[in-house]
Amino acid sequence: MMPDMMKQCCGEDGKPDFENMKQFMKNCGKEHFSGDEMEMMKQFCRSAAMPDPEKMKALMEKCRCNVA
Repeated sequence: MMPDMMKQCCGEDGKPDFENMKQFMKNCGKEHFSGDEMEMMKQFCRSAAMPDPEKMKALMEKCRCNVA
């Protein structure tokens, strides 16, 4: 699931993409986003570094996205 999640949440450059991440979360059952969750996703997606799979998974869990 992790490689698939990373592929769906990242843009063509391999870096996290906010809209892709938001859509992925909606697809896995997340219906509503709090202001804190939105800000957390935006900060994660603004990072210039390549995504860390463990941090991505932690973010999904914190936002209560049902990721297996």
